[in-house]
Amino acid sequence: MRRPQGKSMRRVLCVWGLILLSVVALPGAWAADPGGGFGGTGIQPGGIGGTGIHPGGIGGTGITAVGVIQRFGSIYVNGREYLLTPRTRYLVDGISGSAKDLRLGDRVTVQAAADGRPVALEVRVDHAVIGRVTGVDVAERRFTVLGQSIHVGAHLSMALRHSEQSLPFRALQVGDVVSVSGLHQGKAHWLATAITRLYPADAAPAHEPLLLRGRVSALQLDRGTLEVGATRLRVNEAQLRALQVGQSVVIRGVYADGGIRAESVTPAALAAQGIGDRVTLVGYLDREAGRWSSDGISLEEGAHTLYRNGDAGDMRVGGLVAIAGEVKAPGVIAVERVTFRVNPMDFDLPTLPPMAGGVAEALERPENEEERPEVSSPEIERPDIDYPSGNIDD
Repeated sequence: MRRPQGKSMRRVLCVWGLILLSVVALPGAWAADPGGGFGGTGIQPGGIGGTGIHPGGIGGTGITAVGVIQRFGSIYVNGREYLLTPRTRYLVDGISGSAKDLRLGDRVTVQAAADGRPVALEVRVDHAVIGRVTGVDVAERRFTVLGQSIHVGAHLSMALRHSEQSLPFRALQVGDVVSVSGLHQGKAHWLATAITRLYPADAAPAHEPLLLRGRVSALQLDRGTLEVGATRLRVNEAQLRALQVGQSVVIRGVYADGGIRAESVTPAALAAQGIGDRVTLVGYLDREAGRWSSDGISLEEGAHTLYRNGDAGDMRVGGLVAIAGEVKAPGVIAVERVTFRVNPMDFDLPTLPPMAGGVAEALERPENEEERPEVSSPEIERPDIDYPSGNIDD
């Protein structure tokens, strides 16, 4: 067979070039390339977490998702899947982590590139509280850690550190050391979406770290203390003077000498800050200075805002909602859609397709999936959600 020459060769090359360009332009063509870059683009480290990608995405707007991990494969948050790649950056309470640190029900902020299948650039896990249990009400399914009142849904169990096993809520004891992920209901109240027992009461170390996330409710400069909810802490004077009442903070410290010692107080990271980013948020509504907010993020409704399962009159303090919109300014969302009465673990989550043998597992698993607990639809325990009709009192 004779090879094409001259003009014929050029035609063949042009045809093949058009075919290749068409393939690259297909949605979802940005596949992860462990050898370097995405889909052979040659994008090298230099962006978020060494991804080489900036928050605005690759040739498009970025995506910010604030919610809880609903499912793995890679991860689902607010009903959308975010692909985890070898270049995804992980932060757990501000400290560098890895994919194996992620747990079902963790409250996270995901920053992603928007083209095709969303690629997670950064996954930030923010625990509500880490510390010793000081009170348990089994009947009311509530417990207290560092002055925070934590509500537990009817079917949520307690995971055990370094174990695939879990315990029912009634097994929780005063003195246990736990980490809690959840949604802030306001005024030192939380809805738990994940609980891990780090140490049982009789095996807790003499010195263990603590973490408290909340708003500064009082400052006493003359005493060198601050209050977050019902917890009062002594703080270094220099840090104390940099704080304001109402500010969202993260307090890290230790239990030592029979008391609590704060070692650092830092402003909470702003979740929605990339102007123009598409954003989804699941959280409780609050009202501040005549404006709606959720978890410290301001919400601006407009004439074209759409409402599902209700209308604008259903916007109430303490209501659990899902928000979709665009970041108008750092910490401000121009709201396009509000969905009322949502379950954070089920919101917009696609149904898993049936598989042979009745196993509902058709999701692609990342290479380190064996380090996570197996997750399949029948075994996922969903927290029951209470829908308060008004303010949550202390």
